[in-house]
Amino acid sequence: MIQSFPAERGLRPWAWMLAIAVHGAFLMVLVFGVAWRHTVTPPMEAELWADLPAPATVTKPVPPTPLPPPAPSVAAPAPAPAQAPPQAADIALKKQQEAAEEARRQALKQREREVAEQIRQQRTAALREQEQDEARHEANEERRKQAAQIAQAAQQARAAMIDRYKLAIINKIRANTEVPEGVANGVTLEVDITVLPTGEILMPVKIVRPSGSLPGDQAVLRGIMRSQPLPLPGDPELRRDFRTTHLQLKHEK
Repeated sequence: MIQSFPAERGLRPWAWMLAIAVHGAFLMVLVFGVAWRHTVTPPMEAELWADLPAPATVTKPVPPTPLPPPAPSVAAPAPAPAQAPPQAADIALKKQQEAAEEARRQALKQREREVAEQIRQQRTAALREQEQDEARHEANEERRKQAAQIAQAAQQARAAMIDRYKLAIINKIRANTEVPEGVANGVTLEVDITVLPTGEILMPVKIVRPSGSLPGDQAVLRGIMRSQPLPLPGDPELRRDFRTTHLQLKHEK
């Protein structure tokens, strides 16, 4: 009969930890031992040879082919002294500058020729326009002169026509006038008469300047009234000039 002793009360915590560690180490030893016992060592194998293998063939090294003797060196001709690179660069730069300057001069000459041609064309156009203006001015002046001449000729023709009809009116009045005896020869009566387009006279006749002879003036007025209708031109424009007609009636025996 195994007697059990009651556990000591109040066992410290570190004692529990020590017990757990001991049990853990024991379990690890058991597991390692079992695994070692089950490890199988592989068997050894041996190969038997009836004959020994032939030794490997050794290839003798081939000696290198001797190189031909070098040809005797011929002295190369000494190169001609080359121009110093800076001097050649200066010459090339100078040529470029000269070419650029020549191109600039040619362009300037071309521009001068173009400007001169433009000026010449402008002057030619200006002269042509001036000539055309002068020709137009001369043509206008000629037309103006011709128009003035035509107008003057028409005015002269109109005045001549009016004078001719006035003379016809005067002659008709003189033919219808009976001047009494005693009236001096050469006396002149000036009157203004209003003439209708039909040739009739609108009364009264206005005496502008009497002749100095009352019997003679009265005889002329009676001759004017007897001369209706007065002779007038057929052109209506000319008849307007006779609307108010000034007459100088001279007594001649």
